Amino acid sequence: MTCPGEASESGETGDSAACWQEAARLRRENSGWVVIWLDREGCYRAYRRLPGARNDTALSAATAADMEAQIRRAEQGAGL
Repeated sequence: MTCPGEASESGETGDSAACWQEAARLRRENSGWVVIWLDREGCYRAYRRLPGARNDTALSAATAADMEAQIRRAEQGAGL
């Protein structure tokens, strides 16, 4: 499944519905995070208030895999 701007192994790009599905998967697999796909910007955004943080954490990534990696790093940094 690929999103606009992401090339699959065959070189084809997908549609925004695939990106919304990936955002939904990221939400299911990462409890506490609000993850959305911004079609106009061509990127994922994720938000969460992490323990000890004065402000919400906001992440942005072009691919679902990169977003997942950023979420992991943010959680590790917060000691989750």
